[in-house]
Amino acid sequence: MKQDDIFLSDITRLVLGQNPPIFLIEVIIRALVCFVLIIITLRLLGRRVASQYTLIELSAVITLAGTMGVPLLDDKRGLLPPVLIICGLLAIQHLFGHLSLRFRKLDRVLAGTERVALDDGRLRLETLRGTVLSREKLFSLLRGRGVQHLGQLSRVYIEPSGSLTLVWSDTPRPGLAIIPRYDQALITAMQDDDHYVCASCGKLTESKEEHNQPCRCCHGQDWLPASVSLED
Repeated sequence: MKQDDIFLSDITRLVLGQNPPIFLIEVIIRALVCFVLIIITLRLLGRRVASQYTLIELSAVITLAGTMGVPLLDDKRGLLPPVLIICGLLAIQHLFGHLSLRFRKLDRVLAGTERVALDDGRLRLETLRGTVLSREKLFSLLRGRGVQHLGQLSRVYIEPSGSLTLVWSDTPRPGLAIIPRYDQALITAMQDDDHYVCASCGKLTESKEEHNQPCRCCHGQDWLPASVSLED
């Protein structure tokens, strides 16, 4: 379309575009067909796609979305090419699935591996850096699972899908509070003045003098009073 053909007062063009009104009916039909194809494809891809995405499954869904986008509104594109792309996508996905069952190393390469984000109440900062997960985001996810401080946990795994798996400690110890810092009333109520934790990684002091020295795990300089759980 040339610049001279563009008029802001052309309401018909703004609403309908350059296609005749009858094309709106075709758009509805295309949308219904694409919707059915997406439902069938996701069903054939497996239940894992419907819950948590791995990298391979996320790539498949993005490809599916890109495939459907163009023919949905472009009257010059037919629906057969997307159908062929979906068939190829399903074939590749199922091939990867069968190969992953036979070759464990290939499954780890394609889907990734779980990472330990917390070990015995202490954060693995190198894992957070490697997975590009901030401490604030991790704390937010843990609060959503009912965690008050890191000493309650024995392990936290970051799964290949990005979800968290929590292993609760049988013998909770004082730990780093994950309560937002502005909620000082709650932090004060949880405070344990007999222990200190590293403000960076959450390492619990083993002696009263240790909090006067840099953290042996992350070399952090800041220490905070440890916290204990409040009774429900």
